Formats: sequence, structure tokens, C-alpha cells
Amino acid sequence: MFKRVLVAAAVAAAFAAPAFAEVKISGSAELDVIFRTNNADVDGGRNRFGFEDDLQLAFSGEDKWDNGLKTIWLVSQKPGGGAYGPGAKAWGSREAYIGVAGDGWTVKTGRMFTDQYLRHDWPYLTDGSGNLGEDFGVVGDKVWWTNAIQYNGNFGPVNVVATYDNGDSAVAGGNNGQGYEIGGGVDFGAGGHFDISYLGLKGNGVDGNNNSFFTGVRYPFGPATFFFDFTRNHWGQGGADATTNVYHGKINYAFNDKLSLHGGLTYMKDDNDAKATQFNVALHYGVGKNTEAYARVRHIQFSKENGTGGYVKPTGMSWQGLGVDTSSKKSGQEFLIGTWTGF
Repeated sequence: MFKRVLVAAAVAAAFAAPAFAEVKISGSAELDVIFRTNNADVDGGRNRFGFEDDLQLAFSGEDKWDNGLKTIWLVSQKPGGGAYGPGAKAWGSREAYIGVAGDGWTVKTGRMFTDQYLRHDWPYLTDGSGNLGEDFGVVGDKVWWTNAIQYNGNFGPVNVVATYDNGDSAVAGGNNGQGYEIGGGVDFGAGGHFDISYLGLKGNGVDGNNNSFFTGVRYPFGPATFFFDFTRNHWGQGGADATTNVYHGKINYAFNDKLSLHGGLTYMKDDNDAKATQFNVALHYGVGKNTEAYARVRHIQFSKENGTGGYVKPTGMSWQGLGVDTSSKKSGQEFLIGTWTGF
């Protein structure tokens, strides 16, 4: 009798328990060994050696409604990472959003990457030029929307994204770092793609706006794929009036389904004629189903002298210049080997 009661209670509990939505765990693990030349310390230019350990973990899920729509959500974090230091971040400081999805569209709110950052990051910058791409300029300073609502919709070969961010304050009026972006992309031909995006940011407690315009195109020709992208950064907050234009071209050549060679050139110039040019090449090899190994070389150089034996970086550049000590050095190099695993 006692056994039958337990069985009956277990069956009843099974039918009475709520059906929980599925949760997916994903992420990536990256390990890089880095050697840089002409970096700065108190004794002047020097070489620098270190590791970059980037670990990213994401929890996401969805729950289908009776009418066919879905609740979607995601929280992700890099527990540690960064060149020459493991770092430490709070949960949700990467992305943390919730939204609704339909057939070919999503609307989500919360903390999320700016679309221009993601659109610029991949696949335009897989040649190792990323620090002068999505990490540079207005978008490099605004990687995430912190309090945003975003629409993302697909219409055949066309994708459209529009975002409004309420800034770092619950106050809707005034200058509280509010921002917006509108952009999209379109597939064309046999594997071609075109991207365009405009992003604007109000000052936080100051007048004026910063903005970034990005456009890019890519097209494959047999085993080779050609890329070109352009970004115009303008700083206008707090009385500033400065512009830096960035031009980037890249060629990917696939020898087979595992081995590929990526070569790129980045040129930037500000409105005070400060210039930087970066050459980079990267060799990628798939060592497993979800893991690739790569070796990369970057060379960056500056051209405008500062009158005291050094060189001037273009407006907006700080750490993105490979750490070169421009007070006395004109150029620097980076040599890197690493692996990346997605899961």
C-alpha cells in the first residue's frame, strides 16, 4: 500500500510540475602567445612577451508561445581574458538581454553588443587587424548598449537592424549617453555581401554627439575572397570636432577546407594629417571539428613627427597601436600564435 501511494504521488507530481524552457550553454576558449616589439616602459622602447587567455561563457534559452512567437534570453560573460592579464568581470557585463522572436525577426531589450561592432568584427577582421577595426574609434569606445531596445529583421536577402539605447541613466531627457544605430546588410550574387551602419551617441553630461559610419563589401572568386571596409569616426562631444577615417582591405585564400591564409592592409588618417598604416598576415588551420590554430604577424607604423623625436597617433588611437612607444619609435611588430575553440 505504501509503495503504491509513493508511485501515485510521483506520477501526480510529474504531471503537476511546470515544463521548464531549455537552457543552452555555449562559449569559446582562446589561448594566444604574444611577442611585441618597441613597447614602452620607464626605460624607453622595449620588447614584450605575454599570454592572452580569453574565456567566454553564455547561457541562453527560448520558450515557444501558443501563437508561435518565442521568448528569448541570453546572459554571457568573459570570466577572464585580455592581453597580459586574466582580468575579472561581473556576470552579465558582456550581454544580458531578454526579448521576443517571430518568423525572421527579434525584438530584445537589455545589455547587448552594438550591431556595428559585430557587423565589423566578423568576417572583415579575421586577418588579425581587429584592434584597428571594431576596437578602434567611436564603436571601440561603445562596444555594448547598456540599456537598449533592438529590432533585427530579415526580408529575404536583406537584414535590417535598428537600436535605441536609453544611456547609463533611467532619465530619458538630457545628455545621459543615449545612443542609436541603424544598419543592415544584403546578400548578392554568388556569395557576395554588402553591409552598412550608422551609430550616434549623445554625451554623458556634456553637449554634442559622437558618430560612426561603417560600410563593407565582400565577394568570393573561387578559393579567394576579397573584402573592403571603410569607417568614419567623428568626435563632437564636449566641444570636440575631430575625424579619423579608416580604410581596410583583406584577401582570404583557402587552400583546402582546413588551411587558409588571410592578408590585410589598414590605413587611417585624421583631420590633422596624423596617419597609421598596418600590414598583417595570418595563417589559420583547423586542427579539430571546433578548434583552429593560427599564426599571425602585424606591423604598424606612424608617419607624422611630433617635433621632439617621436610620432603622433591618429585621433582615437591608444592601446590599439600594439603598445608602440611613439615618443621615440616609429613602428612596432606583433608575433602571435594561438588556438581558438568554440563550444
